[in-house]
Amino acid sequence: MWQSEIEELAKRKAFANQLGGQKNIDRQHANQKMTVRERIDALADKGTFRERGQLAGVASYKDEELQDVVPCPFIMGTATLNGRKVAIHGDDFTVKGASVGRLYKSKGAYFVKMARSLKLPAIRLIEGAGGSIREILEIGYTELPSSGDECVQDRVDIMSEVPVVSAGFGSVAGLGALYMVQSHFSVMVKEKAHVFVGGPPLLKAANMGSNVTKEELGGYMLHTRLTGVVDNAAEDEADALHQVKTFLSYLPSNVWQMPQRKVPADDSPDRREALLISEIPKNIKKPYNMRNILMAVLDRGSLFEIGKYQGRSQITALARINGYPVGVLANDPNFLGGSFNYDVAEKFQRFIDMCDTFHLPIVNFVDQPGFTIGKKSELQGTIRKGVRASFSIVQATIPLAVIYVRKCFGVAGAAQKSGNRLSWRYAWPSAVFGNIPVEGGVYAAHRAEIESSDDPDACLKRLQEEYHEVTSPFKTAEAFGLEDIIDPRETRPILCDWIDTAYEMEGLNLGIKRRGMRC
Repeated sequence: MWQSEIEELAKRKAFANQLGGQKNIDRQHANQKMTVRERIDALADKGTFRERGQLAGVASYKDEELQDVVPCPFIMGTATLNGRKVAIHGDDFTVKGASVGRLYKSKGAYFVKMARSLKLPAIRLIEGAGGSIREILEIGYTELPSSGDECVQDRVDIMSEVPVVSAGFGSVAGLGALYMVQSHFSVMVKEKAHVFVGGPPLLKAANMGSNVTKEELGGYMLHTRLTGVVDNAAEDEADALHQVKTFLSYLPSNVWQMPQRKVPADDSPDRREALLISEIPKNIKKPYNMRNILMAVLDRGSLFEIGKYQGRSQITALARINGYPVGVLANDPNFLGGSFNYDVAEKFQRFIDMCDTFHLPIVNFVDQPGFTIGKKSELQGTIRKGVRASFSIVQATIPLAVIYVRKCFGVAGAAQKSGNRLSWRYAWPSAVFGNIPVEGGVYAAHRAEIESSDDPDACLKRLQEEYHEVTSPFKTAEAFGLEDIIDPRETRPILCDWIDTAYEMEGLNLGIKRRGMRC
């Protein structure tokens, strides 16, 4: 009989389930945070989590009898999420602040190999203080920093194979910060999560600031508004977990599958919204609400924005058209006129790469006046960043439908569609396009004539009127410079027809794309 061994197994699992002890669990709850196991239970379908490596930890013995096991703070396993299998890793902050040691690294390497081998979406629930110096006293020497023992190649390759999602719940430093960035989608809890390379104690030790708070150094206002290090902010832990579920609902489990259509769809493919013919002002300089247009065209309630408060002149979102998941690009004229600013570049590029990687057709609603201009824009290297970002849409192979809502000018305008590939292009009657806007272009081209005239203002106005006469999209359509002009109310029915073909086309292109995901 193996009764004694069965009893020891139960004893070891009990140690693991105690996490860092009741005192530390109580402290976690006092800070209004779940424990890692509570987060996993809240995320996964009930009773489906199957843990791997639960017995790993630091054991203590007395007279060769097991007294205690301090579990490894890296908890991992598989579960189902809305019926679909996923891989989950969670940090246990109750054990030494989830500091990174040899066991943590070993389990981390196994986790990424497991997700890759089983072709499962990888979810990281992160709350860890990063590396700890204490371990060098235990092993007796210092180790040369190396990414190899953490399966760096696996961590790179997984980004082109399965969806990777990270949620931050507390202090996230060092390796945890790397995990947050090395994801297709990331979310952090407002005023609870803080993401940084090194926290305030390291700054103080390096005489780089003793009064810097966690919020100032790595809070959500910094990273979801300014830096773009994290995509979204969450109101609380439940909201963060909900956003993880929502994001994954639009993506396939891996690149060898297509995204799953929602059947039946929540909306009629024949819906025609009257507001679409009045939303765009006649005055080209006047802004409007692009999100009203998106909600009028896309399936009701399906719009899920990513990075809403960073690079605000560019909207990036996931949504559905007649039940099919799609990527959505749109310019927001309420911020910098919708222009392509330096902070748009990375947001634009990463989003297109993600959609291309996971076979999500893109619908692009264009009102692009061009690259942001001015001294600040030049100092920020907007043209270099923008041109590099424009390569992503040329290199992508997913189906693309472009709706020219209003402006489309210059190099930034050209970046709104693919290169030589066939793409569906439709213009609304409100569309205007060209190499440069008439308002600024006329003065630049006719400066000498205007300034030497008896009435410069009248001369400028006359020349602008001459150019405006040939800027109608109907003139372009006459020359077959544009395939079609549509009644804006027909946009949804047309896209609902297009999406069936788009999914059939992309379904022939499954597997790893030639151009991998750029983090």
